[in-house]
Amino acid sequence: MKKEFIGFYDPTDEEIEQAWNDGIFAFDANTLLNLYRYTDVTRKDFTHALKSIKERLFIPSQVAYEYLNNRVGVIDGLEKSYFELEKVLKDNFDNNLKKSINAFKRHPSIVIETILGKYEDFLKKISVELEKQKKRHPDFKTKDNILNELTELFESCIGKEPSKTEVVKIYAEGKERYAEEIPPGYKDLKEKEKKGSRHLYGDLLVWKELIEFSKKNKKPLVFVTDDRKEDWWKIENGKTIRPREELIKEFYDITGIRILIYNADQFLKFAKERGMIPTIKDETIEEVKEIRIYDEARNTNYYDMREFYRNWHNVGDNSREVLNRLSNIDNINKIMSNPFYDSAQTYKNVFNNFSNDSLWRIMNPVSKIKDKNDDLLNDDNESK
Repeated sequence: MKKEFIGFYDPTDEEIEQAWNDGIFAFDANTLLNLYRYTDVTRKDFTHALKSIKERLFIPSQVAYEYLNNRVGVIDGLEKSYFELEKVLKDNFDNNLKKSINAFKRHPSIVIETILGKYEDFLKKISVELEKQKKRHPDFKTKDNILNELTELFESCIGKEPSKTEVVKIYAEGKERYAEEIPPGYKDLKEKEKKGSRHLYGDLLVWKELIEFSKKNKKPLVFVTDDRKEDWWKIENGKTIRPREELIKEFYDITGIRILIYNADQFLKFAKERGMIPTIKDETIEEVKEIRIYDEARNTNYYDMREFYRNWHNVGDNSREVLNRLSNIDNINKIMSNPFYDSAQTYKNVFNNFSNDSLWRIMNPVSKIKDKNDDLLNDDNESK
């Protein structure tokens, strides 16, 4: 029975030992792109970990393409975070707080002008501090050491790009798989359907490359990805249980190999425990975990929020009020590329301001956001 339903079973100790002792390590583009979002210390620790297994690395050609294609966008997003954070503070003051403060203008003892002046001074200090921090931010556009190190690391272990004929077949298969919600990649449909087939079926291209590589290589494979969507992972009640059983079975049926799939912080944690990177700091692993949690919160909240905006007209007479009270969500998202922005807690605080309001249950996607967010935060706290 286990062979037919292998995806429902945890890997055996023997399978784990064989993979870590003799297997190949492949990394997804999101894991490599996250290097730009780590602090200098964590970035150096992670690249040192990659160097320690240099002879056992593999990078699918689609992963290399996605990394190179998205690299500048990630760098731009980080640089814009300073401006966006300042703008969020100012906009919220001008559009929300200032109006509330002015409601006390007729109070005989409260000098509103003084209060407003203090806040203006605060915003100026924030602007000065952000400018200082921006100057300390690495200038990856001028000198990208991450790109140089990754290029050297993966120079001799990059996968072969599939032929045009093979790609056409994969796209056709992808269309059928996505229609039936067969993993991986189908959760990218709404986000990437207008960006072209290579973007839309990127996850499937990566998956097919991993399978073909293992068929020829005949070695165990460890795949490290920070993709947290349910087309890679089994998620129940907001908690990640295991990799999707369909993926484990498909890989095993074709290659005869039990693939291990980890996120980046799990990979670092297990590598340290096994003595592969004994000098890596616990703080590094924790920071990598925080970035993953941030991404999970962003995927959970932001795309559900966009769905809410698309369907706001169904709310009825209260729609304008709901939208006004949620108008800062998109602004908050703009600074989410800052890896130290505690997005999950921020969203929770925002929504808790009106979670008991009669408007809260008007629109189902909104209520789902808070429920998912609570599960995410509770799950993370339990795992610490």
